[in-house]
Amino acid sequence: MIGIYGGSFNPIHLGHLETATSLKAELKLDHLFLVPCCIPVHKDELKFSSTERLQMIKIALESYPSIELDEREINRGGKSFTIDTLNELKSIYIDSPICLIIGMDSYLSIKSWKDWKKFSQLAHLVVLKREGYNGENVLLDSFQKISDADQLKSQQNGLLFFSNTPLIEVSSSDIRSKISANQNLDNLLPQNIIDYLQLNES
Repeated sequence: MIGIYGGSFNPIHLGHLETATSLKAELKLDHLFLVPCCIPVHKDELKFSSTERLQMIKIALESYPSIELDEREINRGGKSFTIDTLNELKSIYIDSPICLIIGMDSYLSIKSWKDWKKFSQLAHLVVLKREGYNGENVLLDSFQKISDADQLKSQQNGLLFFSNTPLIEVSSSDIRSKISANQNLDNLLPQNIIDYLQLNES
């Protein structure tokens, strides 16, 4: 079973990495891919270029070997739409269930995503709890809610699971402000990313 965890990773931080590690174990995934977007559809302009974001993810994953990187959205270029990524991945992992992993904030706005009704034909939906957002009673007609992660392996797509792994709250905007102000980034970023940023200060 495959998990895909998308985002801008602008930059990647310990919240992303620790959440992904815990989630892979909870869902018993064979692979969990971080999928950085090229141009985000629902966010403002990115501080770091695609090249910089990719490089930082690669560096960070040196210490998290169980998590993998999928570069297809950056390689595709342009605005990154989840439906395109799901279609591509399903053509590769024909016989494996795919879990689309999103935060509760994204789940509550999913109806604004391109072709979201088609997601259930391609993948399961796994939602991470997030402080300040309550959406477990908000259900989508196209997905069947389940309460046990093991059920995700029982069919190829169309299931909705609210994960017990919380989305570890680290503010990327706070990190970017601290980077600009040369403030301490301990406990926010992996040390090898802090070293990378210091080495590449403009």
